[in-house]
Amino acid sequence: MGHAPRGAGPGLQETLTRSERPGLPMPKSSLYLIDGHSQIYRAYYAPFGNLTSPTGEPTRAIHVFVQMLLNLLRDRKPTYLAMALDVSDETVFRVNIDPTYKAHRDPPPEDLPPQIERIIAIVSAMGIPILRKNGFEADDLLATLAARHAGPDLDVFFVSRDKDLDQLLNDYIRLYDPAKDIEIDAAAVAAEKGYGPELAVEAQMLMGDGTDNVVGVHGVGPKKAAQLLQKYGSVAGIIAHADELTPKLRENILSFRDRMDTVRQLVTLRRDVPIEFDLAQADASRFNPAAAEPLLRELGLNRLLERIGASRIGQPIAQTTPTDDDAPPTSRSKRVGRTSSSDLFADPNSVPDQPAMAVPSAAESSPPREVSGTLFDMLPAQSSAARYQLVDTDDALHKLAERLTRAGAFAFDTETTGLNPTIAKLVGISVAWADGEAAYVPVMGVGRIVSLETVRGVLGPIFADANIKKCGQNLKYDLTVLHGAGFEVNGVEFDSMIASFVLDSTRRSHGIDALAADLLGIRKIATHELIGSGKKQTTFDQLPTDRVCEYAAEDADVAWRLRKLLGARLTDPELKRLFNEIEMPLVEVLARMEQAGVALDKPLLAKMSRDLAARMSDLEHAIHDAAGHPFNINSTQQLAEVLFDERKLPVIKRTKTLRSTDADVLEQLADQHDDPIPKLLLEYRELAKLKGTYIDSLPEMVNPRTGRVHPSFHQTGAVTGRLSCSDPNLQNIPIRTELGAAIRRAFVPGDADSALIKADYSQIELRVLAHFCKDENLIAAFREDRDIHAFVAAQLAGVPIEQVTKDQRARAKTVNFGIIYGQSAFGLARQTGMSQTEAKAFIDRYFARYPRIRAFLNECIAHAKKHGFVKTMLGRRRAITDIASRNPSARAAAERFAVNTVVQGTAADLIKLAMIRIDRRIREERRPSRMILQVHDELVFDVPKRALRAEADMITGEMSAALALEVPIKVDVAAGPNWLDVSPIE
Repeated sequence: MGHAPRGAGPGLQETLTRSERPGLPMPKSSLYLIDGHSQIYRAYYAPFGNLTSPTGEPTRAIHVFVQMLLNLLRDRKPTYLAMALDVSDETVFRVNIDPTYKAHRDPPPEDLPPQIERIIAIVSAMGIPILRKNGFEADDLLATLAARHAGPDLDVFFVSRDKDLDQLLNDYIRLYDPAKDIEIDAAAVAAEKGYGPELAVEAQMLMGDGTDNVVGVHGVGPKKAAQLLQKYGSVAGIIAHADELTPKLRENILSFRDRMDTVRQLVTLRRDVPIEFDLAQADASRFNPAAAEPLLRELGLNRLLERIGASRIGQPIAQTTPTDDDAPPTSRSKRVGRTSSSDLFADPNSVPDQPAMAVPSAAESSPPREVSGTLFDMLPAQSSAARYQLVDTDDALHKLAERLTRAGAFAFDTETTGLNPTIAKLVGISVAWADGEAAYVPVMGVGRIVSLETVRGVLGPIFADANIKKCGQNLKYDLTVLHGAGFEVNGVEFDSMIASFVLDSTRRSHGIDALAADLLGIRKIATHELIGSGKKQTTFDQLPTDRVCEYAAEDADVAWRLRKLLGARLTDPELKRLFNEIEMPLVEVLARMEQAGVALDKPLLAKMSRDLAARMSDLEHAIHDAAGHPFNINSTQQLAEVLFDERKLPVIKRTKTLRSTDADVLEQLADQHDDPIPKLLLEYRELAKLKGTYIDSLPEMVNPRTGRVHPSFHQTGAVTGRLSCSDPNLQNIPIRTELGAAIRRAFVPGDADSALIKADYSQIELRVLAHFCKDENLIAAFREDRDIHAFVAAQLAGVPIEQVTKDQRARAKTVNFGIIYGQSAFGLARQTGMSQTEAKAFIDRYFARYPRIRAFLNECIAHAKKHGFVKTMLGRRRAITDIASRNPSARAAAERFAVNTVVQGTAADLIKLAMIRIDRRIREERRPSRMILQVHDELVFDVPKRALRAEADMITGEMSAALALEVPIKVDVAAGPNWLDVSPIE
């Protein structure tokens, strides 16, 4: 596989002017054919932030695609260039051969077709020919033009990585992948796949193509196809030697025989499409990218305007990213160096002091600009003017302390020996106080360091000073690390990860690398560039301190810049309050909760593990007995053969290459058939999951220093604002099963004189729903502390509440909670055993009885359609992107998200407020309880037994008063020797 280096290359205009150079041989001519829709889809899904025009029109795919096109012209210097596009699937000749061809493809994302039209307009404006032909796909056009023109005097390159084009490659035809900037020739395909282009059609026939709904030979994937073709040479050859194959493969191959010719026609590209194309039309020297200036200007794609030489003075700027003043140059070379201490910390007047964490207003900030970093075009690195200092002497450390004190505000970051902050050791601290000005203080590493004791003595008071404001990225991690190293940290005011989440909870990533790329246009040094990955991965303490300095100081510098940029965007009063009064205070609350951890009963888990292993062994034997022979029950393929081939159970769904045996399939088989194996398998898998995920894993997560498990709680893990949890994921413990609930018994207080308090909001989401919809009957029921499910059942059935049956209450409960999640009649029927007709009638009666609930749901959906987002009671926003989608399933999902976000998000804000209030009481009043867990609507505390009553009263009071609703907020509080066995407190 060859690689064409990108290099700096000449300017774009020079590229497009092909003058002969005396004394140099003329290069071989080249025709580049862009697989249009393929590259547009790649551009749409490139790892790049959302961009919009000044009028709000989406432009990400346009930006990325045009960047690719300009790079192609600049770096590959094609003699000729054209783009081929698909036409409507209904007209393609393959549909006449097989009506199911591409039948199951989902429609494109709603915001993509308008961008495709814009791309077509831009490409046309530049003078690049666009080729389409009714009845044929773009690949057929590429195949035809390559067959016509490729030869000794002209190389053809397909700008694509579509495997369907492999069949066309030869000495004069190659693929070009712009994302990786590599050429792929016939030899490279043969080396990668085990067969050359001459066998690509045969391989495609065997494997099929799930994307296009072309079914090949069941059980044959890329590896098996290569093996068969190497041995037998063709599909016909394989069929001729079918008796040499395994019984199952032989059966599948022979059953494929009748479809062989049809599949061959579907996967073979046509090289004889009757399309008119004059090579002179595609002469790249005639193209004029500047002709696209009006379109690019209208879309606010200013970086692209710069690339084609257009002026942007006085023109509107796309509202997407940082100020021009913040924009970094494009070189990282010599940006660190070992700057002397006197250089960096000399005269305080040489570097203007920054205000103490003052967040600039939108008016004070320069207009944001559109940036160019994408999958196709490498982002610029950090500024060459950045002044990063390695502080590895006591003298330099004291000068740094003076500088930070004068600044009054700084960003900080920590480097450690690992990802778990409660176990990892501090390797160094980086700080930044102005754009491009940062320092790194190593306490471990290869080279000169400063002792941790010295750093703690000099910088400790600065970190503890609440008047010196601090900011950073994912500060919860750094706070825990510094706590473990003996630092007290006060004055934390801004976390860029949290700010990004508050501004747009739906963005693809809130990590520092993604924010630097999307918002600052900076390609940060990747962690793996320093410490490697996989088996060769090392840790920061094993690296030279000057190398770590470049990486660590950049993190602090980027965090400082993000504070300024994101802070300027937090102008909406509700979002600003959400950030300042809930999310930022919660960072420190969660840090303290993680540091506290929770104790485990390891002997209990060991016994549970033994019991489960014995039960799983019994189940495995029972499954083998039922099957009549042993087999690997963890092998999907072997299990499928037993269920579908031997026992003749129906195939319910398929993956791309196999018949599915997932839990949904097994549940349907168990419900609909008398065969014992599916039910036994479901139990086996449940036990295996509990054993592997929790019972055996939890003891391994115990911190050897504290003897406790320290789960990580994440503020940016759920778009609704709910907290998520990992290492371990306590929210996924299946408490509705007896065994799953028993796992909670292993979570215990830290000593024999303490107990666990469990405080749980009662039906909080239904109370929030009642608050929003203001239904008088629901409000009255909650105010009178009725059993809400029995109350609803009684009203729907028209009977006194005392006569409500268990089944009626269960149905009402299912609907009550299901309403929030947009439950359909189908879902209700499946959960309750009702028919769909009964379920629909039940839901109709529900909404007829509670019309204000229906009105509230409609209001949420209408708000999403009008504004593009919904918000919680406290102003948390979530963008609802598919609310006007033409795809019914996507639109229905968006409507569910709209309702669920308002209700669930408000409940999430409520418990966060409660956590902040309780934590403040514990610290200010020096109370003996410790908040240790948060799971859904529940908080868990480790409390001395002597203080149970007083602490329970405080917890209940703060949780119930955290937010004022139209209905009372009820908190169920209980205590006990573990998380499961709790009872009301006397």
